[in-house]
Amino acid sequence: MNFETVRTFLSGYCVKCHGEKVQKGGLNLVPFADEKSVLKQRKVWRSVAEQLITKEMPPEREKQPAEDDRAAVAKWVGQTLDAADERDRKHPDPGRAVVRRLTAGEYNRTVRDLFAVNFDVAGAVGLPDDTVGESFNNLAAALNFSDTLMEKYFTAADLIIERLDAPPAKGPKLKPGELPPLLAKVFKPGDVKGSVERLLRRAYRRPIDVKEVSRLLALHDQAAPNAAKAEDGLKLVVKAVLVSPHFLLRVERDRPNADSPYPVNDHELAVRLSYFLWSSMPDDELASLADQGKLRQADVYDAQVKRMLADPKAKALTETFAEQWLLFKKLPDARPTTEFYPTFTPKLRQAMHDEAATFFDKLRTEDAPITDLLAADYAYLNADLAKHYGIPNVTGPEFRKVPLTDPNRGGLLGMGAVLALTSHTNRTSPTLRGKYVLDVILGTPPPPPPPGVSQIDEAKAGKAAKNFREQLALHASQASCGGCHAKIDPLGFGLENFDAIGRWRNSGKDIDATGKLPGGDAFNGPKELKAVLLKRKGRFVENVTEKMLTFALGRELHATDDATVKAITADLEKTGFKFSVLVGDIAKSYPFQHRRNTKPGDGE
Repeated sequence: MNFETVRTFLSGYCVKCHGEKVQKGGLNLVPFADEKSVLKQRKVWRSVAEQLITKEMPPEREKQPAEDDRAAVAKWVGQTLDAADERDRKHPDPGRAVVRRLTAGEYNRTVRDLFAVNFDVAGAVGLPDDTVGESFNNLAAALNFSDTLMEKYFTAADLIIERLDAPPAKGPKLKPGELPPLLAKVFKPGDVKGSVERLLRRAYRRPIDVKEVSRLLALHDQAAPNAAKAEDGLKLVVKAVLVSPHFLLRVERDRPNADSPYPVNDHELAVRLSYFLWSSMPDDELASLADQGKLRQADVYDAQVKRMLADPKAKALTETFAEQWLLFKKLPDARPTTEFYPTFTPKLRQAMHDEAATFFDKLRTEDAPITDLLAADYAYLNADLAKHYGIPNVTGPEFRKVPLTDPNRGGLLGMGAVLALTSHTNRTSPTLRGKYVLDVILGTPPPPPPPGVSQIDEAKAGKAAKNFREQLALHASQASCGGCHAKIDPLGFGLENFDAIGRWRNSGKDIDATGKLPGGDAFNGPKELKAVLLKRKGRFVENVTEKMLTFALGRELHATDDATVKAITADLEKTGFKFSVLVGDIAKSYPFQHRRNTKPGDGE
């Protein structure tokens, strides 16, 4: 089979709904004119092949292809994409090099580790925490610079210096010429030059040259011509460092005359690793190994990844990566109100958030399989949340691991945080819950609603429908809505046993938790829905890998990254889906450890 045969198949069975005039799901297959265009959109075409195999497409009401033709097209797509992935594996491209500004969270953590000053300086001055759509705030495309932002960095520097210059809270007063304790940690008495060199090396996260040190020493001497002014000179040095682009930006310079990709140097690798795992600067041990040129040694690098992942600072993976990917950071904006759900108090919201955050962080500290996110037989609960869920014998405010006897509750889809986030003010939302499963868990987001599609008018629909499920069915019967709702809503209805704030309710007259997916998988309730998802855990694991690789690289993934994703997911399957394997494989991956010079067409 060749692509012309595939085009003939598409013309006969697909372009009616996915062509120039009608583009259901936002997909137009007409522009795919040759194999090269297919390879640029591999994720789209893997979805096409999957939906052909599962008979999700064409829809049942449309003309159906012969089984042999359906299988042949799906096989051609799979083989073509696999061959491209194999070529990329043999001749990999690490993708465009990116320059990244520190995010607000990275700025705070870096200041903490540089000066031992732990406070939300970014929040105090209003540093932005940009995001791009539903992605991560550390992607280069989101991290713009402006004059206003630079002014905030100057203000932030002044606040940091105030903290460094603060006198001791207890004990004797400072003697004349004696530095405050925090400033004294940065500048050793009688060694201004050595102190400046160490500060620059740590703040700029790389080796420094003599000119950089000389410029700051000249600045110091100008501000402090005598011993009485010494402190002023030191503070001016700190401010100059804090507003320097070498501190605020992560820059990797192109290598002259390099025509092919090359490994990043040890210092660049140390920075990549520390901001991936800690969202902060390298510590002294990591920086020292980079200085010695030892970090790239396989056993040394593996040991550092293991050490850093076990360090409490790696909780940043939960606070940055998981909070954004799993949407926990949006829980304060969850729609259910105390008017309809009086127990949904700020305290309970916080408990739901802490359950989800603790669960993810324990995947790291206990090296649990990432598939526990789909269907764990345990949860992390305190007394308030256990009472809310109807689980006995849990006391106290601390979160602890609690075995679950009810398989409906375990994993993301049994967490109050997820269930409340995907509900409306006064009821559940099967559509929002189904979208969460498709988008967040499987990484196959449905397209946005077509222009002009109205929300459900519950008062009007109520006259023709007995319950909300029938109301939604009437809405989905609109020609422009049915295709997507048929894919989204069954997943959400599988969670109908949970109310808008995650409490269990038994099936009955008003609660119907049955569903059937295009392609035939049927289920009744959360337990059976999770069993269906576990059959597709390969897609889930691939999605987690894609998300974490995106976060680690600081850019959106491209078709050439598919080979890396496939290799990592294959390794995860062989090693029990362990969290440490996911992190370690990303840290050792080709695009994480390599770069190439900027070339035309690299703009995003």
